[in-house]
This record gives sequence, structure tokens and C-alpha cells, in this order.
Amino acid sequence: MKLIPTTAIAAGFALASCNAQAPSTSWRTELETNGLAAAEAAISAGPQSPETEFVRGALQSLQAIEAVMQVAYRNTTEPLPIFPGMGIDVPVHEHAAFDPAFLENAMTGALSHLSRAEATLGSVAGEEFAVEIDLSSLWFDINDNGTREDFEHGRAYLDDFADDEPDGETASDMIVRFDTADAYWLKAYVHALSGTAELILSVDPTPAIETVYEGRKMMQAAGSPSRLFIEDEQLDALVATILALRGVPDAERTRAAHDHFRAMIAENQNFWTAVMAETDDDHEWVPNPDQVSAFGVPVSAEMAEQWQTVLTEVEDILEGRTLLPTWRFDNGFDAEEGVGLNIAKFLEEPGDLDIILLIHGAGLAPYLETGPLARGEAWRQFSRMSGTNDMLFAFWLN
Repeated sequence: MKLIPTTAIAAGFALASCNAQAPSTSWRTELETNGLAAAEAAISAGPQSPETEFVRGALQSLQAIEAVMQVAYRNTTEPLPIFPGMGIDVPVHEHAAFDPAFLENAMTGALSHLSRAEATLGSVAGEEFAVEIDLSSLWFDINDNGTREDFEHGRAYLDDFADDEPDGETASDMIVRFDTADAYWLKAYVHALSGTAELILSVDPTPAIETVYEGRKMMQAAGSPSRLFIEDEQLDALVATILALRGVPDAERTRAAHDHFRAMIAENQNFWTAVMAETDDDHEWVPNPDQVSAFGVPVSAEMAEQWQTVLTEVEDILEGRTLLPTWRFDNGFDAEEGVGLNIAKFLEEPGDLDIILLIHGAGLAPYLETGPLARGEAWRQFSRMSGTNDMLFAFWLN
């Protein structure tokens, strides 16, 4: 069984609460025919309740993914798996016109939708509600033409999401029942995506991409440049990344990312507290050990406990309570204390990310401290439990 193929799917399906049974059904019709924005407008025009606010926040979150998909479709011919929505494999846009600012535009657009979702979901957290969702209602207007194409239908993702449904169900008619605990889950994902977008924008990627793009065009105009050690597209991406990392990131954005990642952990912890207290068992999204997920995927008590230990390990890193080992200091594989990098300090007052300085260690020097080291034991234990699906489970459990 393929649990969750990409981050986009992990985010998208959880946020696909677009088929909730709200007091008015007009938004459902809008979703089926006109898409996410039209559905949001319809549900916003009706009576408000915790159920409708959860749906509205989900629609806003989904629009962040859709906006990234649209930018990627307009600008690229190959998947770019650096952010949810950019790694999708869709038909090539014959008239794609590359804009060096595409990544900046995608992240800025995503943040606009995510900030709305964060505000909307803030009014839902802790409220009692339950919403049944038919995931087949989900679709992304990737080519931005207002019409649902086959490659935009939610079924294109759902068929990979779960291919061994119980009782002969197919992914296209699977129902998930989101409830109070899942609002925390969704808020955590909004913070995770927002933090990622802020980090990408903190290094101002557009000038670097433009430099490489213009250089590539001039070389091609002069003749046929020889291929180096990797494909041209991969080489361009690598060089643009190295260029973008030069200099000091925007501290305002790294601090915002730091806040989002810490909020992600807090909402995750809220989710696990709420879901472990549930006594029902009805088409669950992420189940507790006594429940069954709508996709037939069990979460054992040991796995749930170990994942929460992973969250604590990440929280300690984000708070600067534990340090990341670096390649310039041999602390020993099992060392519990030693010299390491204080990530919290770097995100609050970032320094030069020039790759040469990082390799040498001079770029890390201001953030080195002696103290407890992050050993990664919690993650290794979780990986042993989940086998080859460790990253897929991580995306799902959030």
C-alpha cells in the first residue's frame, strides 16, 4: 500500500475538507464546477459554524497548494520537488514562459493563502465539530482555466494515496470524517508550509535564478555548450541554489520561519492530546491506536508514542536546548554532549550561508556551543517501526 506519495498529497488530502456537510450545499456545487476559490466564496456567504470555518480554512490552505501548482505549470516543464505542489507530474505546458521570479511568486502567493488559513483556523481550534468529506470532490485548477481536467481531479492523487481500501472501496469514493482533533493537525501543516516558504524567500532566490538563466541563454546563443557531470537543468538548479545562499538571509523571514516551526510542534502536540482522548471510530484521518483510519492504515500505540518523542526531539532543536552535530567536530557517534550548532540562534540572527564558508566551518562558528547534542535516536527508532515508509508516515502524522 502506498500511503502518501508526496508532501503535496499529504497536505492536500488532509486539507480536502471541501466536501463537508455544511448548512448550505451551494459551496459544494461551486467546488465541483468552479473550484476552490468559488467554493470558499460560497461557504463564506452562508451561516458560520465551527464546521464551516474548518472547511473555509481547508479551502484557503488548498488554494496555497493550487497557487504553487499554477506557477509551476506556467513556468517549468519538469517537476521541482522543493515545495508541495511543485513536484507534481502534469502535462507539459506548450506555451510555458519561464520567469526567473517564479519561485518567489509561488512562495509569496502561497503565504498569502496560508496566512488567511491560519487566521480562520485559529477560531476553530478546541471547538467541537465533525465533518464528513468525500475526497473525490477535491480538484486543483492547475492550468488556471476554470475547468476540471482529468489530470487535475483529486482521483489522480487518491489512486496513489491508497490502493488497498477495505471492503472493495476505491479511492475515488472514500469518505473521511474530520473532527476537533484534526483542526490542530491542519493548523500544524499550515505552519509547516508557511515556515518552509519563509525560509525559501529569506535567501531572495530571484537574482540567483536570473543570473543562471541569462547565462544559459547567452551560452546557447553562442553554440552548444558541453554537458558537465549532471543534466543541464540539474546543474542550473544547483548553481542557482549556491548563488542564492551567498550572503546573509533576511532575518525577518528566518525569525518568521522559526516561529512557524515552533507553532507547528505546539499544534502537533495539541493534536496528539486530542486524538488520543477520542473514543469514537468513524472514518478517521489519523487514528489513535483504538481506531482505524479511513485508508485502513493502523497506528500502533508504540508508533504514536514514538512519533511524539520525535516531536519533542525536534522541539528541543528549535528551542536551542539541544545542538546539531557538525562535520568540523568529531564528537563521536554516540556522544550525548559536545560542540554543535544552535539552530535557534541561527534562525534568530542568521549569518552568511556561502557554501565555502559552511564547508570550512567559518560560517557556522558564531552559532557553535558546547552542550547536549541531538542524536536522532527518536527518529531512528521511529524509522525501524515504520520500515521503508518512514517518510510517508512522517508526512501523514505531521
